[in-house]
Amino acid sequence: MAVLVAPRPDQQAAIMTLRLAVLETMAVLETIRTAGTLEQSTSPLGPWLAGMLFATLVLAFGLILVGRTLASGALPPLAQLLIVMLGVALFLNRGGRFLRDWVPVFVGGLAYLLSANAVQSFDFTVHYTPQIEAERALFGGSLPSIWLQSQLYDGTTGVLEIFTTLMYVSHFIAPIALAFLIWAVWDRRGFVDLLFAILVVTVLGEITFVLAPTAPPWLAAEEGLIPPVHDVIRQALYDMGLTPIADQFHSPSYNTVAAIPSLHAAWPLIGVFVALKYRLPRWVVCFQASLVVGVLFAIIYSGEHYVVDALVGAVYAVVAWWIVQLALGPRVGAAQFDGR
Repeated sequence: MAVLVAPRPDQQAAIMTLRLAVLETMAVLETIRTAGTLEQSTSPLGPWLAGMLFATLVLAFGLILVGRTLASGALPPLAQLLIVMLGVALFLNRGGRFLRDWVPVFVGGLAYLLSANAVQSFDFTVHYTPQIEAERALFGGSLPSIWLQSQLYDGTTGVLEIFTTLMYVSHFIAPIALAFLIWAVWDRRGFVDLLFAILVVTVLGEITFVLAPTAPPWLAAEEGLIPPVHDVIRQALYDMGLTPIADQFHSPSYNTVAAIPSLHAAWPLIGVFVALKYRLPRWVVCFQASLVVGVLFAIIYSGEHYVVDALVGAVYAVVAWWIVQLALGPRVGAAQFDGR
């Protein structure tokens, strides 16, 4: 006789995340279907007015979803952000082009979510000491995370802790925002390079996470291998009223053994490469460079990564960029820069 076993809490969280992703995917697909049929309709209001009305509805729908999600103390998922961006694209009369360029982004984001959840089910040996030894060798026996917290953290959430949290969370928002700006404002200059480079470095990172899982400083501290590390970001999230995000932070559904390479360090660095190659406005280059510095401080101060993790992440970013440039070739880059 078969015995039914209730899923563990972490499995329930993964199932709920997947269910929400599927439901939001269906909403995106329905929006896409409606956008396709709109071009074939003959509205008495005229094509332009009908298009603006539809764009308004899509944008309003996306903003309502994002607003409700933020009001609940959670971060909006990729599907909700894509609906908002689709509304903007429709206002620009570029709905079809948006669907062509961004549906693969959504598919890649969903694949990343599924792969991150799958890694949690693997029972591999987690490496703790190599990165600790490398860190001490680089910094004369001290650990930067421990030193920074001893000098700067007083146990309360202040401006520095809020800044650290925002820099950490920017990992999930800044690349999408940069890609959309490139797509909407600068005629896709570097759009392909950015997305493919992030995809390549993420795949390389996921392979490393599976083959050699590594623990961050806060987890090593919990095991008693290094002095205590304060959970700066999680406490800040609670103090900022973002309880649902704080509850998921370092939970079983969170990939806690993906320290090397640091994708937090790799992704904004790729943004710098794109901004420099395609000569984007100076403020974009400065912002991306500042984001790299801010994220590096945040992940080390909070104990989410060692400096070694960030250095390896930077190397992975360079390798991914080299692979993408080799694959795309100079003709693709030149065509994008010319706006073709």
